[in-house]
Amino acid sequence: MRVIGVDGCRAGWICIALRGADDPSPEWWVSAEFEDVVERVPTADLVLVDIPIGLIDSGPERRTPDVLARRVLGGKRASSVFSAPIRPVLDARDYDVANALSRRLTGRGLSRQSWAIVPKIRQVDEFLRSRPEWIGRVREVHPELCFHAFAGGRSMHHNKKTEDGFRERLALLAGRYPEAERILGAILTLEGKQRVARDDAVDALAAALTGTGPEPLRTLPETPERDAAGIPMEMVFAG
Repeated sequence: MRVIGVDGCRAGWICIALRGADDPSPEWWVSAEFEDVVERVPTADLVLVDIPIGLIDSGPERRTPDVLARRVLGGKRASSVFSAPIRPVLDARDYDVANALSRRLTGRGLSRQSWAIVPKIRQVDEFLRSRPEWIGRVREVHPELCFHAFAGGRSMHHNKKTEDGFRERLALLAGRYPEAERILGAILTLEGKQRVARDDAVDALAAALTGTGPEPLRTLPETPERDAAGIPMEMVFAG
């Protein structure tokens, strides 16, 4: 089984492809656009992406996976789960327009953090709506939920951008994949922090390892709803 773990980065998307948790020579690359991610490995069995997938069009309700993920993570890590925007704001020309549209259609505004990732959400949403055969193969993960699962149901103590947070997460990755530190070091050395931040590479590897087992995949919620485009609204983690 070939799994690609993907996370957004300054240069676009950092991607790590594994054939299994014992793969000694994984592939990794940076793609400017999401479509390029999939075209690079069109035979991939699973593409796990740290980005909201499956969007609400309107109404006061929030996406169920966002609500449940915050509840599972609790404490400080709950704030790492941004509320996904509604689909209509993806075409807004600027934050003020998007914020006003969100207030009109949902009764609440749009956070700056969510607006910052709208371009990447749009890339994935447009790809899946134009290529529905990839629905079910391109799936959403949240790295903190992945690490929570790797740790046996414990949220991380430290912020991922701190040295302690990096070491805490690296220990979990290395426990599942002995090549973790070497691969992350190679990515950061060759790409540089101006293109790929350290936590972006860590999150991409966490996504890839989520899909390579040995545990079966589980989802929040257990029975995901589908949005108006037929795309599941879920977060995948190792069960």
